[in-house]
Amino acid sequence: MKSQRFVQIAFGAALALAAGGVHACGEVMYRMGGALHYRAFITKHPAQILLYSNAADETPETDAFHHNLEKAGHRVTVIHGPQAFAQALTDHPYDVIIAYANDLPTISSQMQKAAREPSLIPVFGRGSDERSERQQYPLALTEDANINDFLKTIEKSMQSRGT
Repeated sequence: MKSQRFVQIAFGAALALAAGGVHACGEVMYRMGGALHYRAFITKHPAQILLYSNAADETPETDAFHHNLEKAGHRVTVIHGPQAFAQALTDHPYDVIIAYANDLPTISSQMQKAAREPSLIPVFGRGSDERSERQQYPLALTEDANINDFLKTIEKSMQSRGT
């Protein structure tokens, strides 16, 4: 009788220890949420996004980037050239504009004329001075940023706008 009771207690203790390990594993997965397939994320704050490029050619990377933003729930428009950019801003209000840093002088004056000024996410090259860029453009990313970085930055931008 005592040995059967001992086996039951030992078995219960083993289960309790195993359950503690499972809880810890789940806790770690919960805490590192940003590292877990963020691209499967559906946004709580869908944005009207304008992707601007001065170059008229669309690369497979641009097409995949555009597709991944739309999979997350955003509406994306791709524009090439300053005239198309100016027309797009007058035709439709955008929440976020993503453009390369070297295109900023071309588009910044036109952005100020927009009815509702969008958030700007400039994309800087790898060799640029990131500290000074972060002060001027807090949402700036580098060209080696992945889709997860962009989704998180867009989400942060939309939350700060209150939309």
